[in-house]
Amino acid sequence: MGIWDKLFGKKTKSVSDKSPYLPFEEIPVDIKFAETFTNKGGHFLFCESIEQISLNIDAICLENQWEKKHILSLNGVVADQFKLTSIRETSGDLKVYQAAVIYCEYMISNTGKFLLSEHQIKHFNLTDFPKTVIIIAKTNQIVRDVSQGMSSIKNKYKKTIPTNITSLEPKMEDDAEKAFSESETSAKNIYLLLED
Repeated sequence: MGIWDKLFGKKTKSVSDKSPYLPFEEIPVDIKFAETFTNKGGHFLFCESIEQISLNIDAICLENQWEKKHILSLNGVVADQFKLTSIRETSGDLKVYQAAVIYCEYMISNTGKFLLSEHQIKHFNLTDFPKTVIIIAKTNQIVRDVSQGMSSIKNKYKKTIPTNITSLEPKMEDDAEKAFSESETSAKNIYLLLED
């Protein structure tokens, strides 16, 4: 910088530390999922063990003033493990229950949604479920997007791809103000119990 530049205040360009030619630094998929999911109104509880999952289910019941007999699971093993009501039919009125406990196929990082199939929800539609869903998942089930999730399902079930594949999203706080009733939307109040 010359003397004339100092006197007359020549504008200097701020030099960025990063080159514009370097690839964009992506947020890790687990952090992106957690941010997107919670920003959409989801409730996130990290669990270090199966015992902690059980304690968190108890805490959710206490917080919402529910009895465990009013929480259903379509998976008999889950129902027995956490002392919930087991529903083995593939049709019926699930909305008489306060909540449902299910697993998921994958968690979609870029949308904060869950990919489900017949292995979790049988042949029910999401609109058939109670307004609250408690999902048990592991951190290795987080995928970047729906495309990666669908590819993972195809690789996971090579012989028979499951039916009733759908996505479930958290219900935003302002969704209650929308014109849709809870029975007309697949958005739910979601508690995620994420195990490492």
